Amino acid sequence: MVTETMIIIALRQKNWEAAAEMVHEYAEKKPESEIAKIFYAVETAEKSVEAAWLLSIFAEIKWREMNEVDI
Repeated sequence: MVTETMIIIALRQKNWEAAAEMVHEYAEKKPESEIAKIFYAVETAEKSVEAAWLLSIFAEIKWREMNEVDI
């Protein structure tokens, strides 16, 4: 089972291939989620500097949001 946290960690590590696989699986189960909406950006991140840059920002924002909730 893939979690949003696992995806965010892969994005933060710039592990685009693993992130793409996990996003695909996650999006099938939760198509309305924010993660599902970034599917195409993750798919192109390896070849697109802009997509990789935007995903890095997205991952950092989500990471901070998740950590604020846990405090």
